[in-house]
Amino acid sequence: MSVVRRFLIAPSLVRLIRKERGGARITEGYFAPQAGRTSFVRIDGQDCHLVLVTTDSEGRSTEERTEVPRAHGDALLDVCSGKAAYERTLVPLGGRDVQIDRYVTPAGLDIANVSFDDEAAANAFSAPTWFGTEVSKEAAYERHAVAIQGVPDAGEIGLSNAALNAVLDLIEPRFGFGSSVRRSSLTESSSIPAAPAPAPVTPPAPAPVAEMPAQERVEAPAPEPVAETPAAAPQPSPAPTEEPKSAAAAEEKGDARIDDVIESLSQALSAAIQQPKEPAKDDNPGGSFERWTVRPRRTNQS
Repeated sequence: MSVVRRFLIAPSLVRLIRKERGGARITEGYFAPQAGRTSFVRIDGQDCHLVLVTTDSEGRSTEERTEVPRAHGDALLDVCSGKAAYERTLVPLGGRDVQIDRYVTPAGLDIANVSFDDEAAANAFSAPTWFGTEVSKEAAYERHAVAIQGVPDAGEIGLSNAALNAVLDLIEPRFGFGSSVRRSSLTESSSIPAAPAPAPVTPPAPAPVAEMPAQERVEAPAPEPVAETPAAAPQPSPAPTEEPKSAAAAEEKGDARIDDVIESLSQALSAAIQQPKEPAKDDNPGGSFERWTVRPRRTNQS
């Protein structure tokens, strides 16, 4: 058996919670109550169940479920006395899940359901500031009553700044935006040292080359020595000569040099042919080489 406490919630808070947490659509079709028993068919996604709820005189209820095929569930919905569709969002609170239902058909009701194992746990529960008026004892807010009779007129539900802050504190830490998370992140960011620079990568040493056997090694021939060419001795520069005092003296000096050159050539030719070649037996004896010297005649030029 379980005890359920119900609280109205401001529609704006439910909208904010659903935006951050999402929700699942549930459709229920109720039959008319009989002797304290309520039966209905529930379709939640692809799951379909036939549910029987029995309530005792103290308000404690017992629920029995039987899974049925989806086609049978759709057929039961067509013969139900009333239907209701709502979007349910689960919010953890104090170690238990709070079921927040926003009714779509009929529309206009936002309610929070908190289930407890016994009456003592239900009485010990302290409602948070963002919960509205409790309607646990009002039969008009039972799910089967809403599906058959419609949404009761609850009036305007007040919204306070404290309720809004409580909802923000409830949903923001899940995504890392809570005030405590922000403070800790700022503290950590200021105390985290800079990342060390990456160590330089040392190239791997080359693998040692296995030494070849002595009989397989081939020694490279030694390079032949290159004979050094002696540097040419520097030629002494000719001593500067005095300029001839006149054109005639310069001409006479040039003629003397020509004579010396011709004389040197004549002596060289004479030395080369001092030993004449012996004539062959068949050659003409009179055809021997005759040595002669050509000596050009000098002419005086004015």
